[in-house]
Amino acid sequence: MPKQTLNARRVLIVHAHPDDESLFTGNIIAERLAAGAEVFVLTLTRGERGTVKLEELKGLEGQLGPMGAFREGELRVAISELGKAGHGTLQHAFAGTRAYLDSGMRMTPLGKPAKPRRLDELALSSASTPIIAEDIVRVMNAFKPDAVITYNAKGGYGHPDHKQAHQATAMALRQFRRTRRRAPQFWVIAEPNERFEVAIGDANTAKIKKAALEAHASQVTVNSETYSVVPGHEIRYDAPERIRRANPSPWVLLRPVLTFFWAAPLGILLGLAGTLLHSVTATTKDHYPIGLVVALVMVAALALALRLLRNSRGALYLMTAAFISTVFWLAQKQPGGEVLILGNQIGDTWAYGSMIICAVVMLFPRIRPGSWRRSAAGHR
Repeated sequence: MPKQTLNARRVLIVHAHPDDESLFTGNIIAERLAAGAEVFVLTLTRGERGTVKLEELKGLEGQLGPMGAFREGELRVAISELGKAGHGTLQHAFAGTRAYLDSGMRMTPLGKPAKPRRLDELALSSASTPIIAEDIVRVMNAFKPDAVITYNAKGGYGHPDHKQAHQATAMALRQFRRTRRRAPQFWVIAEPNERFEVAIGDANTAKIKKAALEAHASQVTVNSETYSVVPGHEIRYDAPERIRRANPSPWVLLRPVLTFFWAAPLGILLGLAGTLLHSVTATTKDHYPIGLVVALVMVAALALALRLLRNSRGALYLMTAAFISTVFWLAQKQPGGEVLILGNQIGDTWAYGSMIICAVVMLFPRIRPGSWRRSAAGHR
């Protein structure tokens, strides 16, 4: 049996989308408010890429602005219903300094949730985790919570925005703890088959949760005793919401570095391969420098790929630094006396031409697939 209880008087709950606060923590919010606690719900996006249940609202799908505005209105009503749970106080805000967009989700061939292949630059799951953490820390500094609740490290059922919300909240909590003698408790939402320590939900909180979910009619199918998000999967309103204590991993502070650290060895390999190729010439009378052309194309292709696929210049910077260092080292006289990059026209073209290519790709103000293909999704 669970031994711990949630008795915090100031609870911060971080969610990725409107309706998550009611689906995953509606009973928890109602119980805390009934106990006279203060609850702050922070929502990171406005659910712009949601799919709707009601046929008359299907026209909103794919329209980021209208969909976000509609779901923001639903959330406002849901917060009002949750606030009726007791004499505690309930506050709500969206992440303030940037309007993060709902990333959406796709299913892999193995049936696993994953990021869409093309993401808007402002999509939550493509935003920098430290930047999102800054917004959360700002709320923590103002609200000073005793407990913080969000998704587990897997993002619940695996939504990429839920994973990002967990990582950013864990990072924010570690930063916040540095300035506080007493650190807030960190709780994560447990999935049905996971270990949990506290279960909250009864007939009293179920009434509040039902009223809040009714406000999210575009996303949730509401019945008299149950609700469903996925057809055929009915959940009772009084089904306990389960949470457990967690410790924010110290690796969350290093994660932004590690996510593109692989670009450094990639730059080294590119420098080695290009240097070995650049001096190869065709066996024709004009000795066409085919190796140099291939090497420069390799540099351009990799630089463009990093810029387009990463939605960031961070990995490109690291790859370029490692690449230039490798080329500079190979241009020096080696221990055996050989020189791999000669000071001739081909050698100079390889050394300086490759660096110029990286600089152009790096400094070009805007490179987006949507500008080349009108049907590209995920862009404003």
